[in-house]
Parts: sequence; structure tokens; C-alpha cells
Amino acid sequence: MAIKCGAHNCVHNDNNGNCYAGVVNVCGAHATVTDETMCKSFAAQDLKADAEFAMEFNAAPKKAEVSNIKCGACHCKHNEKHKCCADHVQINHVTASCETFEK
Repeated sequence: MAIKCGAHNCVHNDNNGNCYAGVVNVCGAHATVTDETMCKSFAAQDLKADAEFAMEFNAAPKKAEVSNIKCGACHCKHNEKHKCCADHVQINHVTASCETFEK
């Protein structure tokens, strides 16, 4: 179960759509549409200048999977007790919203 991330300007993204965050936090407790969700693990590439920050957030040795997602989008049909159960997840390249969200 893969995460495909379009946010290539995120410190966790390898520019091929793969996420290397140890934990992916998706928020949107009151979301009823995709645009009301957001990947809270998103961190802009310019933060890589801070070596300590980059090492902390690039420490995951493998690609993040859907099972790495802590989901706060309570109204999403893929959310089961704050875990994502979708077959795959797509993160928006502009807004870092969860494109897999379905009410």
C-alpha cells in the first residue's frame, strides 16, 4: 500500500513521489472535502539548510506506506480508528491535501 506524494518541495519527498517520513500525519477532523485535509508532516525543502532538522526528518530508512499514516480526517471512509485503510494514498502537489479522502 503505497503513498504517492506530489509535494516535491517537501523535505520527505525524493522527487519521484516517494515519501520517507517516519510517520505521516494527515489532519482534517472536520473535513468533508479533500481541500479540508492536509499532510501535517509536510516540511518545505528550504528547511534542509538546517542539518539537524533534515537529519531528524529524513531518518526513515524506507519509503513510507499507508500504514505509516495517522489520520485525523474523521469523516473519511478510509479512516479506521485514526489509521488509513486505503489501498493507496495520493498527496496533492500544491496544497499537500489528501487526494484519497472520501466521505
